[in-house]
Amino acid sequence: MSAPDCLAAVKVAPSTMELRRLPLPDVRRAGGLLRVEASGVCGADVAWYAADGLPSRQPVILGHHVVGTVEALSEPAAAALGLAPGDRVLVEEYLPCGTCVPCRAGEPRLCPASAPTGDTLRVGSTPVGVGPSLWGGYSQYLYLAERAMTHRLPPDLPTQLATLVFPLANGITWVRAAGAGPGDCVVVVGPGQMGLSCVVAARAAGASHVAVLGRAGDDARLALAERLGAHHATTDPGELRRAVADATGGRMAAAVVDTASGTAGTIDLAADLLGFGGALALAEWPAGRTGIDLPSLARKRLTVTTVRGRDDAAIRSAIELAGRDAARFAPMCSGIVDLAGTHDVLTALGSAAGRADLIHVSVRG
Repeated sequence: MSAPDCLAAVKVAPSTMELRRLPLPDVRRAGGLLRVEASGVCGADVAWYAADGLPSRQPVILGHHVVGTVEALSEPAAAALGLAPGDRVLVEEYLPCGTCVPCRAGEPRLCPASAPTGDTLRVGSTPVGVGPSLWGGYSQYLYLAERAMTHRLPPDLPTQLATLVFPLANGITWVRAAGAGPGDCVVVVGPGQMGLSCVVAARAAGASHVAVLGRAGDDARLALAERLGAHHATTDPGELRRAVADATGGRMAAAVVDTASGTAGTIDLAADLLGFGGALALAEWPAGRTGIDLPSLARKRLTVTTVRGRDDAAIRSAIELAGRDAARFAPMCSGIVDLAGTHDVLTALGSAAGRADLIHVSVRG
């Protein structure tokens, strides 16, 4: 009799996907198995699908915003994770070591052992050649390592809202990292699922004015930003600056969250939009050196911080928010596809037309 297996969408080359059957690992002595309900498509998945080599070493199963139900657990995994078969959970991308400086400082998401580059273990970017192969969410099953970061989910939270918890939690964490609070003016650069989540988070934090900057083709996303609570949304930086100045009586923004590019151009724009003592949170940044106008930052005593992922408190808040206000977030959810549609949706989201039509998409396991 053949060993049990499962279906997975495997990236085998840039923009090339194969549906493969992969063996299910024996988890009686170590690890566990998650029956994947769905995995949300992140912008990183879109970029990694088109890329060659790192950080998505191929062949690889992408997908790192995973929702599913625990199907089997070894005794060590049950003890380490505090879970039992039947638990519905979120699984984050990080597989931290638990002993390095960031881990000991309570920042496991910065653990170098689970960075998205190099010879590391990480959900959604570890190649299938590394046993037991099932490291990504675009699969019927995910291997649960004993160092996985998991969070219980209510059983009645709809699938697409469950996968949306990740972007919502990112937005909560990033807006908080920028120091935004009651009465502040907050600017969000980029109206994708992360930027829209920052709009939600900024309003929840008590911001008195939220402005969003997009680019050509973002009209539908900018309209949705206003439905979610943004006061002004535009593709024109000059118009945005005038709106911020008018809303603040010339004091300008207290916080800018850049979810789009983190290039010198957007950083310089943020410096112009921020008032004295303001803060810029960068969710994206270029790989190489960037020519930034440091004097413009220094003159206003601005703070620049980088952000990665989300913290546990933000995940708890996002789960509560998604469950409490499902109708509000429904327009962000653009659909769910089967594993066979993974290539098409990743390709579509990488195109201008896809950006116009799609925001948060999930792949069913």
